[in-house]
Amino acid sequence: MSIPPADPPNGRHRDPTRARKAVLVFAGGSLLVVAILWWVGSPSPRAMVPGRPPAGRTARADYVGSRTCGGCHPGELAAHARSGHARTLRPAAATPLARRLDGVTLADPERPGATWSYHLREGRLWTERREAGEVERFLIDYAFGSGRHATTFITMTDRTPDRPTMVEHRLTIYAHREAPDITPGQGRARGPHAEGVNPSGRRYSPAGTLKCFECHTTVTSDRGPLVLDEATMIPDVGCERCHGPGRSHVEAARRGAAEPALAMPFGTSRATPAEEMRLCGGCHRLPENVERGLIRTDNPTFVRFQPVGLMQSACYRQSRGGLSCTSCHDPHTRTSTDRGAYEAVCLSCHHAPAQTACKVSPATGCVGCHMPRRDATRGMMMTDHWIRARTESAASTPDSSVAPPAIGERGSARTNDL
Repeated sequence: MSIPPADPPNGRHRDPTRARKAVLVFAGGSLLVVAILWWVGSPSPRAMVPGRPPAGRTARADYVGSRTCGGCHPGELAAHARSGHARTLRPAAATPLARRLDGVTLADPERPGATWSYHLREGRLWTERREAGEVERFLIDYAFGSGRHATTFITMTDRTPDRPTMVEHRLTIYAHREAPDITPGQGRARGPHAEGVNPSGRRYSPAGTLKCFECHTTVTSDRGPLVLDEATMIPDVGCERCHGPGRSHVEAARRGAAEPALAMPFGTSRATPAEEMRLCGGCHRLPENVERGLIRTDNPTFVRFQPVGLMQSACYRQSRGGLSCTSCHDPHTRTSTDRGAYEAVCLSCHHAPAQTACKVSPATGCVGCHMPRRDATRGMMMTDHWIRARTESAASTPDSSVAPPAIGERGSARTNDL
């Protein structure tokens, strides 16, 4: 199935088949990266992440799905359904964003004259990129990201399970400004010759593609790790992505087994804070995934990589293994905005008259001063988890540019608010 041809004036038409073949040529030399959205470095191997079976031992049949878990844990399932983890990977055409983009043309913020047009046809989302009289067409297969911060589209260019490749599109839709901008890692700040990047997006190698899907799914296939089978993968980060396969747990519960037989591969009652950090950091990044020279207080890009920042802080290093992501966050639900609850955690250690109490404000204001929201990229504000006394401005804007018009304003084909 293809959309009707539409030859541009004074140019030539590049049909989808030829475009896909051209994409495959670039895929072989792509940079080994992982996305949500946006990887710097390489994540820990699956076998090293708590909650995941060792490489080669995963069986899709061992996974029962989050709905089955909700039969005994309805509260956790209901909370999880409202979280970003429940919407990390969706068919692009099925998203509300696809309907809002239908018929819209967007300008490339860094390439004058280059435009992207979106069309929803027969249940599929297509995009046409036009520049200098040439047209590229892409079928958009998936939307990465919950949409709370941003949504990035990808096109599969090879669906062979053990060597899949994809294109991460150049434009990302940022929620904070309801407008498109350059996908992180693809802008001018990365240089004109960043590996795998060209004017239409980033070409991912099979290894990079698999890493992206591993972090955006519960399991990638019924054939074990290092394989992506779109027919059998479980999309989104569900219960079993962190706790491990649940079939033996469910079967034990149904036969009324004693508590020891009900144990899951990973759970907060048995895991140490260090194990929790490695589990979350498997996708949200760990310091060893990042070039050491880039971990600096003046590099706000790492605001997006929360474990990296937290593990640099004195709070983490002096907690003697007591501080982890779940010290402040309930992983089963959407991130809380209750600043008072977070500050209560701070004050549980930093309370007067102890020497660790803050001399500026010993009872309130911890987060605003020591964990401010910073511009992670393109005006996307996130909380800086590198807890410390601040002297530098919290308004740094890496890889940023003049804000493009929101959809429906100058530069778009019609009024259509995101």
